[in-house]
Amino acid sequence: MIQNIVPQQVRNKKILLQSAKILLLDEKLYLCEWNETILETMYNAPKPEDFQNTDFNSLIQFRIKRILMICSNYDAFIMEEDGKIESQVYKEYVGLNMSDPPTFVWVDSAAAARQTLKSEPDIDMIICMFNEIDKDIFPLAAELKAAGKTVPFVLLMHYSKQIRQIITSKTDSGVDFVFSWHGNADLILAIIKLFEDKKNADIDILNVGVQAILLVEDSIRYYSTYLPELYKLVLKQSNEFLKETLNEDQQKNRKRSRPKILLATCYDEAMEIYGKYRNHFLGIISDVGMVIHKGDPTKTEKLDAGIDIVSHIRKDEPMMPVLLQSSQESVGAVAKRLGVGFLKKYSRTLFMQLSDYIKEEFGFGDFVFRDKKGTIYGRAANLQELEEILPHIPDTILVSNTSRNMFSKWFFARGLFTLANKFKIEHHVDAGEAREFIIKEIQAYHKAMGRGIIAEFSKDNYDKCISFARMGDGSLGGKARGIAFLNKLIEKYTLTQKYNDIDISIPRSVVITTEYFDQFILENGLQYVIDSELSDGDVLSEFVASRLPEPLIAQLRAYLETVTTPLAIRSSSKLEDSNYQPFAGVYSTYMIPCTENKDQMLRMLDKAIKSVYASVFYNGSRTYVQTTGNLQSEEKMAIVIQNICGTEHDGLYYPMLSGVARSVNFYPIENEKAPDGIVNMVFGLGKSVVEGGKTLRFSPKYPKKILQLSQPELAMRDSQRMMFALDLRPGAFKISRDESVNLAHIPVSDAIPSFPNSNMVFSTFDAADYRMVPGVDVRGPRIVSFDSILKYEKFPLAKALSEIMDICRKELLGEVEMEFAADLTASGKLSLKLLQVRPISSFADESKVNFDDVASELYPKYIISSKALGNGSITGIKNIVYIAPDKFDSSKTEEMVTELAEINNNLKDKGGYILIGPGRWGSSDPNLGIPVIWSDISEAKVIVEYSMPGFQVEPSQGTHFFQNITSLGVGYLTVDLVAGRDSLDFNTLSLLECLEQKKYATVLRAPENLMAYIDRNTNRAIVGIKKPDETDSESSHSLLEHGQE
Repeated sequence: MIQNIVPQQVRNKKILLQSAKILLLDEKLYLCEWNETILETMYNAPKPEDFQNTDFNSLIQFRIKRILMICSNYDAFIMEEDGKIESQVYKEYVGLNMSDPPTFVWVDSAAAARQTLKSEPDIDMIICMFNEIDKDIFPLAAELKAAGKTVPFVLLMHYSKQIRQIITSKTDSGVDFVFSWHGNADLILAIIKLFEDKKNADIDILNVGVQAILLVEDSIRYYSTYLPELYKLVLKQSNEFLKETLNEDQQKNRKRSRPKILLATCYDEAMEIYGKYRNHFLGIISDVGMVIHKGDPTKTEKLDAGIDIVSHIRKDEPMMPVLLQSSQESVGAVAKRLGVGFLKKYSRTLFMQLSDYIKEEFGFGDFVFRDKKGTIYGRAANLQELEEILPHIPDTILVSNTSRNMFSKWFFARGLFTLANKFKIEHHVDAGEAREFIIKEIQAYHKAMGRGIIAEFSKDNYDKCISFARMGDGSLGGKARGIAFLNKLIEKYTLTQKYNDIDISIPRSVVITTEYFDQFILENGLQYVIDSELSDGDVLSEFVASRLPEPLIAQLRAYLETVTTPLAIRSSSKLEDSNYQPFAGVYSTYMIPCTENKDQMLRMLDKAIKSVYASVFYNGSRTYVQTTGNLQSEEKMAIVIQNICGTEHDGLYYPMLSGVARSVNFYPIENEKAPDGIVNMVFGLGKSVVEGGKTLRFSPKYPKKILQLSQPELAMRDSQRMMFALDLRPGAFKISRDESVNLAHIPVSDAIPSFPNSNMVFSTFDAADYRMVPGVDVRGPRIVSFDSILKYEKFPLAKALSEIMDICRKELLGEVEMEFAADLTASGKLSLKLLQVRPISSFADESKVNFDDVASELYPKYIISSKALGNGSITGIKNIVYIAPDKFDSSKTEEMVTELAEINNNLKDKGGYILIGPGRWGSSDPNLGIPVIWSDISEAKVIVEYSMPGFQVEPSQGTHFFQNITSLGVGYLTVDLVAGRDSLDFNTLSLLECLEQKKYATVLRAPENLMAYIDRNTNRAIVGIKKPDETDSESSHSLLEHGQE
């Protein structure tokens, strides 16, 4: 029956509703609250980007900046000293984050004003205090209007009948408005706001959606009293709404979007204003008796003109809140018949009643769920409280409260225009649908407001929808800046749901700024550590025994109440992740499990934070700071606390995949190109990547062509064998210099029984058919291949990574490195978390070196590499440190690290050296190389990795170690001795003078004129002795002899 009366247009995208107030959308019945409305779009499930289209920057374009005040010196004194007008106006503008608040120019007569207007043409408003002695006031106003000046001319008068008669008789005087002055400085501010509101109304209301309150009043005395009170109420309520904002920008936008107040002083003006802005009023306040036309004599006043206005509004917009006010008690009965509010003008509690009505009916106060008898079932002061109480509101009460435009009005009053417009066209007759709709819309709004911004952490309004927040006013640090920038890019390019079945975001992050680091050092008297020679263990003990600042502890306690996943506590120093000095992996990162006992979790978090603070003063960190030419006193530590991407599996927590993506591939193979980028990806936590373990290496442009999976032998030899996961037992986390103290390092095969998505990650080698079979449904060795994702494109991950890197390259104006992790959601989507982004440093030496020309000038040639990073020449090499193939033992790599660290320390300030060793330097996997950290080899100018039979390792581009050596301009050479493309002449090296022979490492004196050349264009490098100008054989022999001495 209902469907039969719905117009056919309802089924089209553009719908015109006439008198019927019902709307059928997607086979669901909704009641529409608009009488005559064009609906441009159907309702769809809310998306966060739906809430980003309000153009707040276009609001309040016109501002009054200079005001000419004409008054006696006495009145000026009263307004300046007692009323503090300029101070009040200044505070208002600063609160709106507006520059250039109005300034006042004071003169004492119309004659002086005339001269000022000639010399200062930038006056935006004239306010004149009426003075019977100054007869030139009205002629001045008339002159300005005759000259076409649009500057508002406002007259203030001390109220008396005689003065009022004098002023109102000057109907053609050029005065725009007359106000009654009671010594209330708030009136001046109200006058300024009134004219700004009028001037900005068309853009702010019609284009952006700002709401308005219409005051219809012809009595000078009453509108002079009403306006300051209305503005005071509006501004006060607007400030209350700021508690829901997350940062200064959102506060500014909320203040700018406060409701306008429009004044009409006659019937015609009221009807004109209402007709123009009819869909944008929070409510109407109207007098009863008034003149019909502006300027009409008072004696022509129509005693029930206000009743006519209200009747028209009631017919046109039945749900519009209207308040009638009159000095006649009998009007109350008329107001009741019309279904509107009523105020008696002479009431002693007039403004209290006015305030209560506006809060209740205009949406300024709490949202109150009531039944028809007025019984209250629930009250919400903000969106968060509204979401919390909705499940407890009875169905009938919920439906009845959605039927009167109450939600949309409540949102409009708060400047939530997009949210309000969605609710304005929605009325669900089913309580379940209504409840679901409201909650989903609020949650989508929260997500939108918390994305792409840096929120100020507040114990009162922080929730899980805020993706990035800061504690303190200090620096975010380099890593946190990169994460915040990624968050902004996700919002800017609407990446959240751009790709099918992939949700893209950053992990929920909170940053403890450097302000608290400074406070922690000072309050605990730890300044002495900066210049001390304490061991790393002693530094850690001192820091962990100290106490975090109390305000920080209170904030952390509130934060943990919202946490439901394990946390990563990551360093974010001021110098970290910047160009040319990334500090990658120099400082500590810890992970802690989530526990039901939040006090227990707070203790773990407390220890982890202080452990990261301590890492600033570890020997390795000091060495890196010194190597990069920075001062230790410059370095300050912020900390990023992030939700860890992943899921629990049999007591371990890890994501389905983690990786590092680079926008430039330094070692392209086959069809790969350098600008295509490169990705190193693993199963489990990303520590396997950043510490140089075995990974799956692929170009995001060619994810189906992966060299290490091209043959079963290569796949079984080079694929990932070990994985990292977080041990969720709280007791596994202990105070330790080792940041992986509570990380489990297990064979990937051990995780398969408890991991439900193994078919996404693994392939199996079928020996019978001699081929790789996707998944784990057949017997055989398991290979980490991610075939389901990369080869068969279950998710367009490679495409997403490639395009995100292109965006980052464009926005950072250079090559980038990005860390990421991903896990499957309960709905089967891939949740891709972007963990951080940092610029990849370019080498400063831009000279183009021709490899062949340089090679002809070097003899002997010690090293030739076809895979090298760097550019130009590296000189000043005084020593060579190497581990020969016959000295290498993968079970003794820790002993080798100790030797190398001692050698490095002895060679400080004695010139740089070339470091040569098997496998991958800096790998934590002894099967891949020697696990040095940067401080162990910080004096090296050239680092050489060589392969040998049975020990072939591809260079890793995703490790922290790799990032540091390339950013510092250290030459990085890979020498393949198995394929025979490169050379490393150990025999010639053995002829050089040996300075020290340790169990594993050998230290040689470098020949004079030893140089390394790296051709950036071909990635080839050579190390040898530059021939002297006289190139006879004797000279060459003498060089060799020098090496033998």
